[in-house]
Amino acid sequence: MDKTTKKCIVWAIVCFVVAAGIQSLWPLYINSGADDPWVPNLLSTVVQPLLSLLQGAAMSIGGALVGAAVVVHWLTSRASVKKGPSIHHS
Repeated sequence: MDKTTKKCIVWAIVCFVVAAGIQSLWPLYINSGADDPWVPNLLSTVVQPLLSLLQGAAMSIGGALVGAAVVVHWLTSRASVKKGPSIHHS
């Protein structure tokens, strides 16, 4: 696999792990510190929209990176098949 393809896959996995971490850990944090989890506090009111945006962006970027990895892998495999001995006529 090409170096660029590997980088795209690694960063896609990082994005997916960040999004999954936000999805699973933020509700635990909200419920652990409040007496009544249904009463919003200032921190959750401000941070929740930002974390939602970060989660959406991480999932979108992760998906785009997977797509880019597929395209880069396909293009590099095609380029290596087409590339043969170069013949220069002088």
